[in-house]
Amino acid sequence: MAVGLEVRVPFRDHRLVEYVFNAHWSLKTHDGGEKSLLRGAVADVLPRSVLDRVKSPYPSTQDPNYTVELQRQAGELLRADDPALSLLNERWIREAVTTPAREVDSGTRDVLERFLDMSIWLEQHGPESKV
Repeated sequence: MAVGLEVRVPFRDHRLVEYVFNAHWSLKTHDGGEKSLLRGAVADVLPRSVLDRVKSPYPSTQDPNYTVELQRQAGELLRADDPALSLLNERWIREAVTTPAREVDSGTRDVLERFLDMSIWLEQHGPESKV
């Protein structure tokens, strides 16, 4: 992030991500809602109005050049056979890269953003899985 305040940084710590990823699903949704594990962890420090707030999409850029750039970067990773491809639906990513930018909806943009985020995360932390 070039400027501004990134409030998700604490949640991107690889140790936290690994812990939550490996937590049993029943723990993650113990109260029947989303983010139960996180909400439970901070329940004593946040007001009820924040804890019970329904998730809402954040405002996103409407600049068509943003989508073009997402497609360009994702296309480069596709050609490089990026490791993130093994974790995501490659067909969706290929379709998102080849769809004309003006026809890309928010869901498709999410696919591209998640692919790029996953690629960066894997590059920085290089987790290993034991099968």
